Amino acid sequence: MPNKNNILEKARYWLSCFQEGQNIYSNKEFLSWINNEEHQKIFEEEKRFRQMFSNLSKEYKNELSTRVKEELRREKFLNKIKIITPFAACFLIVIFVYVLYFKDNFSQNIYSENKIIQDILMPDNSKITLDAKTNIKVAFSKNKREVFLEKGKALFEVSPNKQKPFYVKSDDIFVKVVGTKFEVNKKQDRVNISVLEGIVDINHNDLKVTQLKKGDVLEIKNDGKIEKLGKVSVDKMASWQSGNLIFHQTPLFEVINEFSKYSNKNIELILVKNDKFPITGEFNIYEFDKFVNLLPLIYPIKVEQISENRVILKD
Repeated sequence: MPNKNNILEKARYWLSCFQEGQNIYSNKEFLSWINNEEHQKIFEEEKRFRQMFSNLSKEYKNELSTRVKEELRREKFLNKIKIITPFAACFLIVIFVYVLYFKDNFSQNIYSENKIIQDILMPDNSKITLDAKTNIKVAFSKNKREVFLEKGKALFEVSPNKQKPFYVKSDDIFVKVVGTKFEVNKKQDRVNISVLEGIVDINHNDLKVTQLKKGDVLEIKNDGKIEKLGKVSVDKMASWQSGNLIFHQTPLFEVINEFSKYSNKNIELILVKNDKFPITGEFNIYEFDKFVNLLPLIYPIKVEQISENRVILKD
């Protein structure tokens, strides 16, 4: 059984891979490793430690970096690392990593499978949480920060930087922010945007469409046409992050699509009648079986369990 030092060393390895631009969240070895509760705990602790360093002032970072460079010039640097306190040694190593790897240019593709990925830390200290079956491409440069939402839903908590705006792009729709917290949900022909904190600008190509504030929700088609614009309680936004799905008069086929993201089951919906079978309610993302058992009680829907991983719903 690996000891804590070995786990910590592995956690640092994966975080360094991430900072170098490697897509660790689609790496099967990493996903298998992080699935262990102790591994995940140490990984998150190390991530927070690095985040602490990124929160230091630029002047203090430069001062610490200078100290590290001076130590590197000394012949007995590695020996000194062994005898100083573990915390100090760790701190110096992290600074060294940042000096080498924390550059303006950063790019990465991240894909989540049947699992929500919480608080992915970006080089600017922003955080991204991905819903299951979501695909994003991150591209940071000297003048701007961009995330391309290619599929699914994501929650963004953006670190303020007026000189370097943060953009989330989905086809021809893009959201521009400086520092805020918001959710973007990419669908086939439209995008849903919810603002939990701050203000965001909504653009279609280079034309500004509208501006959203805290509590605003928007559904906009890919051609720039606004379908819905309204207000929702912030605590009802991005409920999937805490493991819940909230539906309000949502067509059954959309509900099934949402549940299927968190399951390996093949769910088939065969409807003869032209009925959307709207669903309203709040459900745990992993309680699809419970939802299916309730369905025939409210609608004339038959449930056929073909196999352990295949379910057919039909009217």
